[in-house]
Amino acid sequence: MDRKAFYQLLSRGTLPSVLLFEGDDEYSKNAAYHALRSALLPAGLEDLNETLLDAPDTDTIIAAAETMPLMTDRRLVIIRDHPALSGRTEIDESLLQYLPGAPASSLLLFYCTQKPDGRKKLYTAIKKENGIVTFSPLKDNELTSFVTEQFHKAGKECDERTADYLIFISGTDTNLLAREVQKIASYHPDVPQVHPDDVRILATPSLESSVFQMVDAVVANQQARAFSLLRSQLLNGQDRVFILAMLLRQFRLLQQIKILQYEKKSREVLLSSLGVPSFAAEQYIRQAASYTGGQVKQAVRLCFETEYAIKSGRLNAEGALEAVILKLLTLKNSN
Repeated sequence: MDRKAFYQLLSRGTLPSVLLFEGDDEYSKNAAYHALRSALLPAGLEDLNETLLDAPDTDTIIAAAETMPLMTDRRLVIIRDHPALSGRTEIDESLLQYLPGAPASSLLLFYCTQKPDGRKKLYTAIKKENGIVTFSPLKDNELTSFVTEQFHKAGKECDERTADYLIFISGTDTNLLAREVQKIASYHPDVPQVHPDDVRILATPSLESSVFQMVDAVVANQQARAFSLLRSQLLNGQDRVFILAMLLRQFRLLQQIKILQYEKKSREVLLSSLGVPSFAAEQYIRQAASYTGGQVKQAVRLCFETEYAIKSGRLNAEGALEAVILKLLTLKNSN
């Protein structure tokens, strides 16, 4: 089930006795755990009705599950990163036999911070109980709603355009976005509305955003700004090869836009095909308009061949990235 189905079952009080939380969205996963905890455990009695276990043996899990709750209907037992879900060890067959008959007085939550192996017997057993809850990364409108809701919780109003701008600048990681929201919201505590300028001044740019700005500087023939942005990334500890890979990714996106436009695809198809947030897609389309199809093709080839030369040992990463940026500036000025 997804997060929406989980919250529906939680509100109806019909969750199964065994759950497994998986997925890359750690913020939403953690929020669901706290929602589950609040729903099951009476205030002030949480510590008496909750057991936290790290890679326990089967006897310990069963003993915790069989312990009766105190002044509430269910005990919450959390098992973090059970080794039988990651492939490091085989599952104890007695645990597999126990799960289908786990008492209704307890809820067993297998909490995975790492990606579980869906082929493992324990995973399959929990799936049979309809207990798998997957927290996939939020996308587009979900991310926008997440940011506006976070600002609302912080006592701020934020329109969708400003929320999308923050996502474009700082990326799609919800943990990071939540921290950025708190930082921005506390900057002017008495001002109710968040504006794009607040985001521009205060938000921490992701690497993708920094590379986008670097390409923007190339498009505008701003050599000093392009190298200033590169210098900032290097000072922040970014690897040259990784920056080059991100640069290649961005020009491939521009090439994809050019191809879709040549094929006369609708704007809706174009936006959905890029696989990036809608606000970012709009910005990439704007950048692509500054290039011809041939220029973008040459830029992709330049980045790809340089990356290959570095990884094969024919070029030293030191200086190669700077050379690529200079060639991209020359390419932009060639027509």
